[in-house]
Amino acid sequence: MLLLKKFSDGVLIINSDNNALSRNSLYKLFLPLLILISGCTAHYPVSESIDEINPFGGYRSQLTQNESRSDTLFVGIAFSGGGTRAAAFSYGVLEALREITIQWEGKERRLIDEIDTISSVSGGSFTAAYYGLFGDRIFEDYEEKFLKIDVEGYLKGILWKPWTWFSLGSSFFGRSDYAAEYYDEILFEGKTFADMMSSNGPLIQINATEVSTGTQFTFLQGQFDLLCNDVSTYPVSRAVAASSAVPVLFSSITIDNNAGSCGYQRPPWLDAVLNSEDDISRRRHLAEKYVLWLDRETYPYLHLYDGGLTDNLGVRPFINRFTFAGNAWELAKSTGKQDSKRLVIIIVNAQAESKTHFSRLASPVPLLDTIMGATSIPLNEYTFESLVAVKSAMADFSKDFAEGRCADRVSKGEDTAGCDEFKANLIVIDLDDIKDKQKRDRLKQLPTSFVLNPSEVDDLRNAAKEIIGESKTFQKFINDLN
Repeated sequence: MLLLKKFSDGVLIINSDNNALSRNSLYKLFLPLLILISGCTAHYPVSESIDEINPFGGYRSQLTQNESRSDTLFVGIAFSGGGTRAAAFSYGVLEALREITIQWEGKERRLIDEIDTISSVSGGSFTAAYYGLFGDRIFEDYEEKFLKIDVEGYLKGILWKPWTWFSLGSSFFGRSDYAAEYYDEILFEGKTFADMMSSNGPLIQINATEVSTGTQFTFLQGQFDLLCNDVSTYPVSRAVAASSAVPVLFSSITIDNNAGSCGYQRPPWLDAVLNSEDDISRRRHLAEKYVLWLDRETYPYLHLYDGGLTDNLGVRPFINRFTFAGNAWELAKSTGKQDSKRLVIIIVNAQAESKTHFSRLASPVPLLDTIMGATSIPLNEYTFESLVAVKSAMADFSKDFAEGRCADRVSKGEDTAGCDEFKANLIVIDLDDIKDKQKRDRLKQLPTSFVLNPSEVDDLRNAAKEIIGESKTFQKFINDLN
């Protein structure tokens, strides 16, 4: 029988009736107390704040120029969400682009080396972030480090490990925080966005969803300026964890809002849009969302979940930048791409297709199927609308860009020769484009999870290469370059 005698100088003295108290008994006795104490101290990493904004520093779109990339060719890629299915499919696209060489301005280049930016959500963010940090190293170890291991099994398993209960008992440390630590361990090696910037790779736009405002959140310094935070010190693993934090399965990733402490000034165009009479335009809608986080009192914290909630294609940053700029030429000037002659946006869509059976049921739809449908139906419809939106934006892009550049040169008294030499292309690499119906159905019905069989990973990689090789739109783009 245990005897709890007294506290002596703050130490609890424990005796046993003639038997030494076992270590296991002590463990069982004090485990709940240890969890409580540790839970009170565990806290997510706090974002570093800035005292003033440096428009010429930080991880920004206009500062990611690379001498090895041509100034006259712009290649933007969007990686969709979809767990390991999306990660493997997007990886297959990178493998294909590595093997394609182009002739541009008298030089032979790998097409992959001409990528200016990759925008990504959820599963696609793992591939985008790893490539952004490590470049061609992705082709050496990404499969064994991530694609072909049971990431989901580990993340589920941590809930049953006693030492994780200490942190998970805290209100300030959740499952996504543990996931970020795990991603850091297996993939990202403690790298921050400062490392991303110094890698001289393409601009990586990792996207999440801020649930308080229902707004897309992109891990770039321009977004962090509103919060008076420094993205350069922010861990890439936490950005990816936020981008892939499926609600319920994962907790949100939290960012402190320090708005109002760094002298941020709203750009003139923003107030012009907010004060315009057109109160139902898309530009006005984005502007109203944009300024919400400036109200630190109302939004002292941002809570980030899966980027697919607001854009499962990863293409909205392209659309939003175009919308904010107002036209193609203003967009080019704001991103330092005034000399461009060709632009291509490649959308990599690994969206799944779930076969339902309840149309055959006379009884009401089961609750679980109802919940799944309530989330997947609007997501699929919004994905379609995103495709329509980007196609619409691209339709007049070439004309608007050329007219804007020519008018700009005329106003400055500059030579206008070649000012109208510009062409824009949109290419969609989609699992729907797999010609073999049996293979297409099988790959589209792979689960949106973080574990697939190695053979399924290989099938997705090979499918990406096959689709690119057989795409008439893609081949025409390559032939036009050459």
